[in-house]
Amino acid sequence: MNSFEKTDLQTVIEACRQHDDDAFSELVHRYTPMLNKVIASFDDGCVSADELFAEACIGLHSAAQKFNLVQTGVTFGLYARICVYNRIVDLIRHESGRRELLELDADTVADDGAIDVSIISRETADKLISAAHEILSDYEYKVLMLHSQGYKTAQIASALGRDAKSVDNAKNRIFRRLRSELDGYRSY
Repeated sequence: MNSFEKTDLQTVIEACRQHDDDAFSELVHRYTPMLNKVIASFDDGCVSADELFAEACIGLHSAAQKFNLVQTGVTFGLYARICVYNRIVDLIRHESGRRELLELDADTVADDGAIDVSIISRETADKLISAAHEILSDYEYKVLMLHSQGYKTAQIASALGRDAKSVDNAKNRIFRRLRSELDGYRSY
């Protein structure tokens, strides 16, 4: 029996905020039907059910961390549903964009002269991501991952507790290093 099984929702949320795993497990247990309902609306085969459930749990955890317990206008259930939905939409967009990028061919991309557009194979992309782990600092790698998921500079700065200028500088270093690394792979 879970120690939070008969505890009121506010106490469970407060315990989640204190990183209590049992409290979060109870929250997942209570909201699994909602999580499954949201997931079912996205079950198109693009992302595995396990990955969708994991993302839904991350959305639920985020809702528990950010929900205003003193306001009365919105229930936690509705707020959590919105957070879960948005998290899954972001995942689907990210996966769709990644798939589209990998399926592009040279005939479908127009070079406007101002942007250096490179078409790379999946193998090269995998090598580049692997290389990113090796050539970037932890901070730069986090910036890269958030940027690749579509987050804007201000959002990245907020998520990582840094200022926007630091994120911009990191992006410049990242792209310079990755461009150099990509040039090395093009020669193969």
